[in-house]
Amino acid sequence: MLRRLRQWFSPGPAAGTAPRDRPGAETTSSLDSPLAQAKLELGMQLRLQGITDSRVLRAMLDLVPREDFVAAAMLDRAYENVTLPIGMGQTISQPFVVALMTQLLEPGEGKRILEIGTGCGYQAAILSHLFGQVHSIERHKDLAETARQRLDRLGVGNVSVHLGDGFLGLSEQAPFDGIILTAAPREVPASLVNQLAEGGRLVMPLELESGEQYLMRFTNSKAGLFEERFTEVRFVPMLQGIPDKKRSQTTVIEHESLKIESPKVDSSL
Repeated sequence: MLRRLRQWFSPGPAAGTAPRDRPGAETTSSLDSPLAQAKLELGMQLRLQGITDSRVLRAMLDLVPREDFVAAAMLDRAYENVTLPIGMGQTISQPFVVALMTQLLEPGEGKRILEIGTGCGYQAAILSHLFGQVHSIERHKDLAETARQRLDRLGVGNVSVHLGDGFLGLSEQAPFDGIILTAAPREVPASLVNQLAEGGRLVMPLELESGEQYLMRFTNSKAGLFEERFTEVRFVPMLQGIPDKKRSQTTVIEHESLKIESPKVDSSL
């Protein structure tokens, strides 16, 4: 049964290509290992939760070794469908949320993506297999450098990690076909909306005045910004500025935001 599920979720390399050796890569002989079984269980959970894009599933289960992005002490929990801490008050998101946000961006090889909140680099690694170019902004210098080194070690060549304030985006690289936020602001940053290409999608958690957070998708159309609400989520707050190690407070950079008081459109998976 495990072998059959493995074949279902892992279509294998394209014809004429050799499999890439990497830490955590599985072979047929390791199918019965606890990590492999946890990966297969996660695959079934993602399917049941509405992740239907086979490209996203393949990236999550076959191409990116999640175990390389979690702390060594939590290696046995790498494929649990939960959020895990990565230090500095940050987390690696729940696999379902990573998969759903990626699916909502609608993968395409020629698309350019901006990620706000690199963290450990896991979401960026997933995006790298589904989009043409990924730019990722991280406000913590140590996290940015560690993520950059990790992605280089895994051979990810189409992700650029930038140290900066996510509220400001990356205007010099705009417009983007998709923007994804891995932290929750209380307003929609206008600077990010302005960096969306026509038809571009902004996928982000949004914290409402009630304190609830919802996963939102905003699509930039000729008629205006079309918004959709999806599942309730829980992300770390999105903060402005870059932390200054010499001071307890961050460097505040002024920014303009679009205030969204409540979602207008519901969407079911």
